[in-house]
Amino acid sequence: MKQRIDMFRHFEMLLPPDDFLLFAGAPRIGTHDDHYGMPKWPACVEAAMRRLRGEDEEFLHEWGDLMTRIGPAPTPVTADLEKTRKLLLEAPWELGADNLGWFAWNPILEPPSTTP
Repeated sequence: MKQRIDMFRHFEMLLPPDDFLLFAGAPRIGTHDDHYGMPKWPACVEAAMRRLRGEDEEFLHEWGDLMTRIGPAPTPVTADLEKTRKLLLEAPWELGADNLGWFAWNPILEPPSTTP
């Protein structure tokens, strides 16, 4: 496990933020149907919007501790949820690396029926 963490640190320092996010997600690319461009993506985005509005108490109960450790959603994500929703659906890269980094570490985009 330490070797994998060291590898991630190495590439995080070496690559630009957007490229690192792609590298970090690469092992899962094509293995799930709940990522951008895949069939369940719209449902994941709608679930995230409900969760950002605080409308999914079960999710918050299950994942609240982890979300607290990760930290609150970046202001650009919460300032205009409809804009965030549209960007996630149509062009998530336009949210920027910092905002996408928050989504990458946060389970908020998990499909609606997924719980730990």
